[in-house]
Amino acid sequence: MGQLTRPSLLFTLILLAAVPLLSLNMFLPSLGVMATDFQVGYDEMAFAVSGYLAFTALIQILTGPLADRLGRRPVLLVSLGVFTCASVGCALAQDYTTFLFFRVLQGAIATGAALSRAVVNDLVPPNQTASMLAYIAMAMSIAPIIGPALGGLIGDAVGWRSNFWLYTGAGLGLWVLVWAQLPETAELGKRTLTDFAKTYLELLQSRYFWSYTIIMALAIGAFFVFVSGLPLVAGKQLGMTQAQIGLGIGSITFGFLVGSFISGRFSAFYKLDTMILLGRILASLGLLCCLLLLWSEWLNPVIIFGGTIFVGIGNGLSTPSASAAVMQVRKELSGSASGLSGAVIVLSGGVFSAFTGVAMSAQPTALTLVSIMFVLTLTSLLIAILIRYWAPEIE
Repeated sequence: MGQLTRPSLLFTLILLAAVPLLSLNMFLPSLGVMATDFQVGYDEMAFAVSGYLAFTALIQILTGPLADRLGRRPVLLVSLGVFTCASVGCALAQDYTTFLFFRVLQGAIATGAALSRAVVNDLVPPNQTASMLAYIAMAMSIAPIIGPALGGLIGDAVGWRSNFWLYTGAGLGLWVLVWAQLPETAELGKRTLTDFAKTYLELLQSRYFWSYTIIMALAIGAFFVFVSGLPLVAGKQLGMTQAQIGLGIGSITFGFLVGSFISGRFSAFYKLDTMILLGRILASLGLLCCLLLLWSEWLNPVIIFGGTIFVGIGNGLSTPSASAAVMQVRKELSGSASGLSGAVIVLSGGVFSAFTGVAMSAQPTALTLVSIMFVLTLTSLLIAILIRYWAPEIE
């Protein structure tokens, strides 16, 4: 725990978790301008998001086991180097194909998010891991709030390419920080490759690993559903402006920030499963109240965003503890567990977003949107109950 009290190390871990979020959303306000510059359709430019997400899933699956075998530092330094070079490629790209190639390679930055969690798990006990992850999540949750606004301002002022030069500077600065501040925290050289493979197979077969991972995938999936479906509902049913929609989307992130703060304060004193269950109950109750009011034909933004704030708070309470629990299934494979669970979450988010698009096209109502979110949240609650009361605790 002592090393994590160093401000420089904690700052490095926060940036490792936050920069991947900035790399996902900061340039999004410029997509329309970029489509015009590259002379492609907006649907083609959307691959800059979906292709990036697909590569982040793959890179987390690959780099987690590598970090457990070779160490956190070398894997992080290589990944940050790839991200930095890819950012330069994006900034200099003169055609869409070249841009898309380098944009997908930028997904290497996802290693930072996965391994920052593993580093925390290496240094502190499980409950303190959840507490530290909550504080890191609280700090990094600012990134998706300010990212698009900052990117839009920069794009208007000096052009969309400037966003990718900013990514380049962030990648280079983070590489220097990791090299200078991050110690090697993995226990290396104690297992043969055969031992490693056997333990990794045990991780893949663990019902605890998949239970906690699915809880996180469903919890964060509700967030993906919300941000995917809200613009259609807010425009057609609620008559909200783009600025108001942006504030509405921020409601769930604000709730997550509050929940993460509470989790940081109390996770060290309560069992992981207790915090997970509390978060799932709060999120489910918030959406249930929202659904009942919508069924009663009380339709206004306050009801919808009030419900989604509780989803954010619930996610902030449960996600750090679920993440810590995932890495405790096989502590010597915390990098692998963090990477694989992160990949499952990303892929699930893509599936839930696509499903929401189809469902909302057929029935673009607030009731449809909240119902989808409620099904995901209630399912995560049921799994949390099963773990809490019918399965032994992860120690």
